[in-house]
Amino acid sequence: MFEFNNPYFLLLLLVVIYMFLQKKKRKKKGIIIPSIGPLKNKINKTKKHLISKYFMLLSLIFMIIALARPQIVSQNVKIKKDAIDMVISLDLSKSMEQEDFKPNRLEKAKEILKEFVKKRDGDRISLVVFGGDAYTKVPLTFDHSVIQKVVGDITTDDITSNNRTAIGMGLGVAINRVKESTAKSKVIILLTDGENNSGEMSPIAATKIAKELGIKVYTVGIGAREMVIPGFFGNRVVENKELDENLLKYIANETGGKYFRASNPEEFKNIFTEINKLEKTKIEGREYYEKQELYENLLKISLVLLVISLGLQYLIFIKIP
Repeated sequence: MFEFNNPYFLLLLLVVIYMFLQKKKRKKKGIIIPSIGPLKNKINKTKKHLISKYFMLLSLIFMIIALARPQIVSQNVKIKKDAIDMVISLDLSKSMEQEDFKPNRLEKAKEILKEFVKKRDGDRISLVVFGGDAYTKVPLTFDHSVIQKVVGDITTDDITSNNRTAIGMGLGVAINRVKESTAKSKVIILLTDGENNSGEMSPIAATKIAKELGIKVYTVGIGAREMVIPGFFGNRVVENKELDENLLKYIANETGGKYFRASNPEEFKNIFTEINKLEKTKIEGREYYEKQELYENLLKISLVLLVISLGLQYLIFIKIP
């Protein structure tokens, strides 16, 4: 947006232009000398003689505009955020390749996580992966494009001990990511499709640490409630008992989080929609204005025009007294 900080100075433009036009018409009083009068009038009326005066007029115009302080004003909104530090701890055990989700559990989880990360503007997010062991794939970062890229590329082969599930280790490493965070809210989202059968840290011990540190844990159990098992006499449907729901409920309840069961793609998607609503980042807007001053360049132009005007008047064109 363009504006003048001191617009009342622009009134001087009318005065300067009026004086310039009046000066041309004004008759000078004095003794008329017949011998040079015709020559003087002739020179005064030449275009060359008027050029310096036009430069002087332009110089004054630019100077007056500079006094009016022209500015380009940009209106912005300063955002104050109480951001959340969030760790996503994702199970990469081989069972995540089960095809009760299309194309499989892991690929569906990756798809939903990427969409979720897009909506967490302003939060720092980290990614931890676990199987029989656990490690940090991406530390806490505001660069969500990095998180999305890494999530899109991960496979169960990223964990060498992918035939086991160490839920306690997945939670413990996630806790280490945020335990020293100064954020007002610290959240872990733990996704698994199995039960704890490996790892140096038990899920119960990790849960107690999270609770003491004020870290909220949301747990997501992945897997259809019934599994189709192919057999010699055809497929048979059995109850999915691989998921330790009691453990996941315990972790969530003890830390003030919530347990979710993702037994189909629609439930899975809705879970992260609900988490997104539950963990809202507080945003407070405040307007401020950024001003870019333009008067300096106008003053430079004015001075250049003034020098040209004086040069033409006193050095180049003949002046008749």
